[in-house]
Amino acid sequence: MALTVNSTGSISISDTVTNNLSVAKTITALLLSASTFVTAETVSIGTSPTSISLPISPVQTVYIRNTHATQTLTVTWTPNGGASNIVVTLQPNSWIMLSESNLTSGITALSLQASGANTTVEYILAG
Repeated sequence: MALTVNSTGSISISDTVTNNLSVAKTITALLLSASTFVTAETVSIGTSPTSISLPISPVQTVYIRNTHATQTLTVTWTPNGGASNIVVTLQPNSWIMLSESNLTSGITALSLQASGANTTVEYILAG
């Protein structure tokens, strides 16, 4: 399988008092030629660390979103050639994304752990 992962979007910051646009950044050219991917919606994560199967190792594109209304989600991953580390604790409705530009970078392991039972998450992993 030959895939192209195209990560695009924009970030803008506006002053709601003055209605002035402070920053407008378009995110383009985050392209990756990948061979496989996996996507999941409404996955339930519990309070014990849950290993997520990677479609390939390393994975260069990672998107993880905590879709739960009240519980947090701790994201732990291992960068290629590195050690496992807690990357972030996602608050409710928060997300993180990693996009590496070459096939030797990325992550080789991923686990998720929630602050409460049945914490829902969604993710996309590609490489």
